[in-house]
Amino acid sequence: MARTSKAITAALVVASLVGLSPASAGAQASGSATLPPPEVLGDCTGAVPVIVVSDADAQSDIYAAVLLAGVLDAKSCIVLAGGRDDPFPQDQQERLATASAGGYVVGGPAAVPNAKLLGRKTTRVYGADRWETATAVGNIASALAAGEDPSGSDDTDAGTGDSTPAWQQRLATEFSAALRSSEATDDMCMSLHRNGEPIFEHKPHTPLLPASLAKLATVAVALSELGADATFTTRVVADADALDAVSDGVLRGDLYLIGGGDPVLATPGYINRIADARPYTDVTQLADSVMAALDAHGIDTIEGAIVGDGSWFADGEQTYTSHSLPGATPETPAIWKQSYLSGNFVGVLSGLIINDGYSPYAIDRRSHTRSADSTQAAASNFDDLLEARGMVIRHRPRSGSAPAAGDSTDLGSITSPSVAEMLVRILRYSENTPAEMLFKQIGRHRGDSSRAGSAKAASTALGKLLGTTADEIVLVDGSGLSVHNRMSCEAAVRLLLLAGSDSRFATSLSIAGRTPTLQSCGPRSPGNGQGPANTVFAKGGQLNDSSAIAGVSTAPNGDVLTFAMIANEPLIIRIGSCNALRQLTLDAIGRYTYGPSS
Repeated sequence: MARTSKAITAALVVASLVGLSPASAGAQASGSATLPPPEVLGDCTGAVPVIVVSDADAQSDIYAAVLLAGVLDAKSCIVLAGGRDDPFPQDQQERLATASAGGYVVGGPAAVPNAKLLGRKTTRVYGADRWETATAVGNIASALAAGEDPSGSDDTDAGTGDSTPAWQQRLATEFSAALRSSEATDDMCMSLHRNGEPIFEHKPHTPLLPASLAKLATVAVALSELGADATFTTRVVADADALDAVSDGVLRGDLYLIGGGDPVLATPGYINRIADARPYTDVTQLADSVMAALDAHGIDTIEGAIVGDGSWFADGEQTYTSHSLPGATPETPAIWKQSYLSGNFVGVLSGLIINDGYSPYAIDRRSHTRSADSTQAAASNFDDLLEARGMVIRHRPRSGSAPAAGDSTDLGSITSPSVAEMLVRILRYSENTPAEMLFKQIGRHRGDSSRAGSAKAASTALGKLLGTTADEIVLVDGSGLSVHNRMSCEAAVRLLLLAGSDSRFATSLSIAGRTPTLQSCGPRSPGNGQGPANTVFAKGGQLNDSSAIAGVSTAPNGDVLTFAMIANEPLIIRIGSCNALRQLTLDAIGRYTYGPSS
């Protein structure tokens, strides 16, 4: 489709008629425009109308309309819809009445309200870089009007103009629709790759606040550093001498529950409080095996306590509300807001936690009770499990240190699901506590499980995985809760490309429109008898000042689309989770059924 040169020439001709220069219009100059009399705006009889506001200060809208009309060439006319707050001029309504059905509106609803269109179904072209968008939209419309197949290959002689296939222009235009939404922000990036090659980019290398998209980096590093098959073991031991001295069924000593940093150690009641099944380490099985071992030693009473040992993470950090970045001032936000804890968005951290550190817990997240000491809470939980099985325990559970390996005897252990199996909890259900625990495991693997040590280890690993693109990621926690995290759209896409569309990584993402956390936000059907939308695996991210989404989808022709969109704005959370930015992005991916045959 070689229309660029012809389109620009036509646009310049019409631009001269309305008294605009492309240079001034492209720069969105604020000077007044000399609007033409209606007779030079083209004969609307049977033509495709391009409706634009008549205000003299709306030069970017007017120029985009001129450009779009130029691309459409003789098949179009420009209709002036009056000022933003004025009625539709009668003479312009009469011209519009002679035009063909449909058409285009350049400008948002504030410029040309829907009421002015009198029920006419149109396509809006507005937002950032609207004149570039007008060119792309016009090219696609012209191809369709000429009977060209936008899903087929481009047979145009490359030497005569733009040789970009119509399907590619359409995909880029539909994907970039979020930029033209009234909810678009100044701080916004978008990136779309088809089979690993970029199709559309908007500020792709700008690091922005990613919210939970940060979990993509945490998971990628965990798979790289720890391995997909890595597991974590929780053990129970007793002092060897005390065990040898058992008499009359009494163990005169403590029983030690030793954590291995298992992120998903839980009771069935905690996991089953919600409908969606998810992998976990069933601590009741450990209680069963320990009871069997105690029975084998003839023990029915523990003249001591259950002691929880959470020293697997030696730093002892349970939250990051008091953490600050180096060089922070009193005005600099802490790593975590206090509300993340009071609202139970994340649990306390430790080398030993059960049920995300909550005791007790409830179906309603906000009804959980946070433990002041998650290690002691785990010991208390295990104490209850043993007592429910008939064991008498004389002293209250507490946290402490287990005896050295050479001085103790194992009574039971349980191993977690693999890291690969845990991914669904972090990516699909966006669970923050397991993500933070996995982040600390990365740090421990490199010798420092503190938050700062884990961040340093993750940064080093990302450099090996992504090269210079890793410079576009800043991780200060593993869940994405911190307002200090940063990620570019290109980096998010690169992480997904690195994993692959058929990987456990990709298939552990939410299925947009079907599974949490995107159950209420999926691609809408293409319509026109084209069948259902494509399945889109995606990760959403949302904080007060960030709305984001990234994912992957395989089209019917085998094309793999990998994408990311991040928008930042103060209190953007007000537009809701299934906002226009996410919806339009998912629609473009889900409706890609028109690509070339493989």
